[in-house]
Amino acid sequence: MKTRVISGIVIGAVLAAVLTLGGYVLAATLLAVSFISFFELTRATGVHVQGQKCNALEMCGYISIVVHYVQMMVAKDYRYYIFSIMFAFFLIMVCYVVTFPKFTATMAITTFFCFVYAPVNMSFVYLLRIRPYGIYFAWIPFIAWVCDTSAYFVGRSLGKHKLVPKLSPKKTIEGAIGGILGSVLVGVLFGYILYVKEIHDIRVIWILVVITFVGGIIAQLGDLLASGIKRDHNIKDYGNLIPGHGGIMDRFDSVIFVIPCIYFLAANLAKFTI
Repeated sequence: MKTRVISGIVIGAVLAAVLTLGGYVLAATLLAVSFISFFELTRATGVHVQGQKCNALEMCGYISIVVHYVQMMVAKDYRYYIFSIMFAFFLIMVCYVVTFPKFTATMAITTFFCFVYAPVNMSFVYLLRIRPYGIYFAWIPFIAWVCDTSAYFVGRSLGKHKLVPKLSPKKTIEGAIGGILGSVLVGVLFGYILYVKEIHDIRVIWILVVITFVGGIIAQLGDLLASGIKRDHNIKDYGNLIPGHGGIMDRFDSVIFVIPCIYFLAANLAKFTI
C-alpha cells in the first residue's frame, strides 16, 4: 500500500506539471505514454511476443503514432484525426498484405485497435488543454480516478448486487452509482471554482455536472473494457512500470477511455458559457 501511495503522489506531481505547462511538454509526455501503452496493449493481445524484437506490424503502429502526434501539433483540431486513423489503417493493412502469411488478419486488426484505443484517445488531452480555459478542462478526464475510488469504497460498504459478475466479480451496482455520484460531486466543486474565478456564469456548474455524470459512466465502462482484455488473454497486469499499480494501461485505463467523451462534451456544452 505504501508503494502504491508513493507512486500515486509521483504520478499526480508529474501530471500537474505537464498539464500546467501544456504545449510541447504535454505533447511530448503524451507521445511517450502513448508508445508505452501501445506496447503494453500489443504485448497483452499477442501482437508482440515477449522476448522477441519489434515486428513489422508493431513498427507500423509506432510510425502511425508519430504521424498522429505531428498532425495533432500542426492542425490542432480533432477533425484532422481522420487522416491519422486512415493512415494507420492503410499502413498496417499494407504491411499485413506484403508480409503475408507472416501475420494473421486478427493480428493486423488488433494492432489497429491498439493504436486507436490508447494513443489516439489519449491525445485528446492536448486538444482539451489548448481550448479556452484548457488549464482547467484538461483535468476533467481524471475524475475517472475519483470515480474508481468512490466506487471502491461505496461498493465495499454498501455493495450487494453484482454489476457484471462474469467480467469483474467484485464490482457492484451500488459501487457504480457511488462512483458516478463521486464524479458529479467533484464536477460541482470544479464548476463552482470556474464560476467564481473565470466564467461568472452559473450555467457552467450545470455543464460540469452533465460532463462528470456522463464521464463517470464512461470511465467505469473503460475500466471494464481493460479488465475484459486482460481476462481474455489471461494476464493480471499490463506491465510493471508503475510500482504498486502495474503498467500505464492499469493506471490510466478508465482515463484513456473517457478522454474523447469529455472533449466532445466540453467542446459542445461550453459554447453556452464561453
